[in-house]
Amino acid sequence: MHRIYDVIIIGAGPAGCAAARALARSGFYVGLFDKAIFPRDKTCGDALIPDAHHALKKLGLMERVAEISCRAQGMRLICFNGNTVLIRADSACVARIKLDELLLNSTVETGVEFLQGHEFARVVEEDEKTYRVEFDSGGRIVSARAHWVLLATGANAAPIDRAGLLLRAECKSFAVRQYVRNERLAKDIKELVFVFDQTVKGGYGWIFPGPDAIFNIGIGFFGAAHRHNNPRRNYEKFVAKVPLARDLMHGGEILSPLKGAPLRTGLSGTRFANGGLLGIGECIGATFPLSGEGIGKALETGMLAAEAITKNHQNDQSRAAVAQAYTRGINALQPKYEVYRKAEFLFNWPYLTNKLVARANKSENTRSKLEGLFNETSDPAFLLTVSGWMKILFSNR
Repeated sequence: MHRIYDVIIIGAGPAGCAAARALARSGFYVGLFDKAIFPRDKTCGDALIPDAHHALKKLGLMERVAEISCRAQGMRLICFNGNTVLIRADSACVARIKLDELLLNSTVETGVEFLQGHEFARVVEEDEKTYRVEFDSGGRIVSARAHWVLLATGANAAPIDRAGLLLRAECKSFAVRQYVRNERLAKDIKELVFVFDQTVKGGYGWIFPGPDAIFNIGIGFFGAAHRHNNPRRNYEKFVAKVPLARDLMHGGEILSPLKGAPLRTGLSGTRFANGGLLGIGECIGATFPLSGEGIGKALETGMLAAEAITKNHQNDQSRAAVAQAYTRGINALQPKYEVYRKAEFLFNWPYLTNKLVARANKSENTRSKLEGLFNETSDPAFLLTVSGWMKILFSNR
């Protein structure tokens, strides 16, 4: 194989497909490569919250995704003492294997050339305008060339290192999940359920209703809490102790083994750009701290990269201009990521979490702030201020 493209994208998940679709619709000839054979599974909570909906609308795919997803009636938070609060949000759930297949098919429809079973080996800068990217395809090294290269390989440090973007190999978060069908509970559980419990201290558990009465149930640890826990053992304790999880498993049909994966969060540990090589999606830590949401932000970073190339590729200093434009776009997201990272302390303080949920049930203002946190419509910094917590802890109104 010896192909020449305008852009080579390595990784056909949400970030890679979003970038490929956006670039192809702008007239670029795109080669999209992935080491897997599709359809392929990916460890994920499968939740689509408002930022994912917004990105899918920009890509022109929201209606198609809605047809294969289960619409949720908001998000329900269950805190350590069992109290709950319902958060209004435009949310849904769809298995990643189906979502990624839809994203890939819709991308290929735009004229993108997709090559699966190609594992990224290395990238070589041949001159100031061309990169040569080498892939291992069934033990045979094949190469392709392009002006621009986007890396969308996920959390695995090895390909990020081979691309020269890695700053820190360690992933700070880890999650495990399982699929369970329970038709009885599907009639009652209509929200994305987040559970804060001692069995997942330093993180949270989730129970998300998907299509065909299939639930995605799992736990995730953030801020390196997984170093001090055994995710499999903690998951077993979670489904044995938490009433809703226990009810789901009892009489439910287990459809998959427990599967886990590391998460890169907080836009940290990776360089965003190096000349005409840009990192997008989870490989640059696009998953949110605190919430663990990653699909929407992966799509968003892919579109930011595509926009930077589209607007600056004819510049005399195009590589520098594209890298600067893309980095500015990512840096604009940094303050929100930093606030979410600092707010992760809630996972370790049951008393504060209980108080926050109790206050949200009494105060429409506090509930609106929580809704703004999940919907990304307001600044979650109120969780980090003394005055904010004084109102939560001591206000009677």
